[in-house]
Amino acid sequence: MIRASVIVPAHGHAALTRRCLDALLADLPADCEVIVVDDASPDSTPELLGGYGERIRVVSLIENEGFAGACNAGAAAAGGETLVFLNNDTQPRPGWLEALLSYAVRHPRADVVGAKLVFPTGAVQHAGVVIGQDGYPHNLYAGLTEDRPEVNRSRRLQAVTGACMLVRRAAFEALGGFDRGYLNSLEDVDLCLRAGARGGEVHYCHQAVVVHLESASRGRGERFERSVALWRERWRDTVRRDDLEVYTEDGLIELEYAATYPLRLSVSPRLASVDDGRRDELELLLEAYARQVSDLLAEVVRLTAIAGEGGAVRSAPAVGAEVDHRGLLDEASRLEAEARALQERFLAAPSTTLGYRYLVEQIRAAVEETVPDDAAVLVVSRGDRELVALGARAAGHFPQDRGGAYLGHHPRDSEDAIAQLERLREDGAGYLVLPATAYWWLDHYRGFAAHLRGRYPAADRDACTIFELAGSTS
Repeated sequence: MIRASVIVPAHGHAALTRRCLDALLADLPADCEVIVVDDASPDSTPELLGGYGERIRVVSLIENEGFAGACNAGAAAAGGETLVFLNNDTQPRPGWLEALLSYAVRHPRADVVGAKLVFPTGAVQHAGVVIGQDGYPHNLYAGLTEDRPEVNRSRRLQAVTGACMLVRRAAFEALGGFDRGYLNSLEDVDLCLRAGARGGEVHYCHQAVVVHLESASRGRGERFERSVALWRERWRDTVRRDDLEVYTEDGLIELEYAATYPLRLSVSPRLASVDDGRRDELELLLEAYARQVSDLLAEVVRLTAIAGEGGAVRSAPAVGAEVDHRGLLDEASRLEAEARALQERFLAAPSTTLGYRYLVEQIRAAVEETVPDDAAVLVVSRGDRELVALGARAAGHFPQDRGGAYLGHHPRDSEDAIAQLERLREDGAGYLVLPATAYWWLDHYRGFAAHLRGRYPAADRDACTIFELAGSTS
């Protein structure tokens, strides 16, 4: 008897599929099977899959059916009563499948169970899906560190991502599978909402952890617009907008009710920043945040200093005292650097807590040394404003939309990435910064990497590579 069928849809990107299958098979329970749907791959995927022999079953499609069609084909060939859909651009961590299956047993009303997805950096990509006040689905707590308590809270939600999704076969068949009206986007959320509409539950299981390279295996482009249009027509006006409920449940938003209005609203800085144009309030938030950071890092230095190393730590300014905001931030940066130096010197495995900020500081230093003050800079990012805070230099995200905001997804292929880069270069961008955390671009977008290396001078630093778009090596 087959307990569960793991269904992996694949359209090209054989190297990604190989890494996924190697991790999957190394930890596969004996009573589970793996079905790979070769969705008309144009590369060496068929030869790769043939090398696994009887360890996997292969379903080959003549024409590219897209995510929904490939998953439906895999489900039709599956022998398990439980279906587990897994993207080929993932690397599941040990114990992930047993965690999903055990959770489903403990929650028999759950028709769908999703996993915790993290990026290779350890940042969260998905801790469930919430519907925002804009009426669209959003991955919950994307960007937070994976050890946050709100991330590690299994719960019932309205939706989870199909990148790693357990679905009971009976429910999947009753729903007619994934709706092929969507093309590589939103079909997973649609399935969850339809399951909820027929009385089933959707849950997020934080113990099942999968590393995910989001949207690397299938592009979106104009197909994304088609999916969004279908979402608007079917769900936007009727779906329950539940993001604020979840934030309140997790203690990230608090309301204090006085006898008269206005209410007192407290929002955790982990969740949101204040951006309403009122400079004085922003200054107060900056002051409070800088004081908090200074206090915490001073304590880190005190606890990690050994045999008097590190010297005396100055206390934080008293509440109500006249505060130099810039001085506070400088002090916080100094203490952070000192704490990191002490960790590297005395600890066998230094904490990674300060790693991201340290990386950002290294990138800023590299840009300061390499890029002229009046240059326009692009930074490969996922919309993180810290990465484009480069002093006087005009900096923006790559990729970005026509308005200059982060595009919201990776380029669909090298051709798309090159076209976006050249458009921005023609509009005045002089440099492209590729952070070390984005070096996977060079492996995944091979044509884009060849375009950069063959055409533009590059300065390789510890934290990033900087390409001079105004120059040419061709």
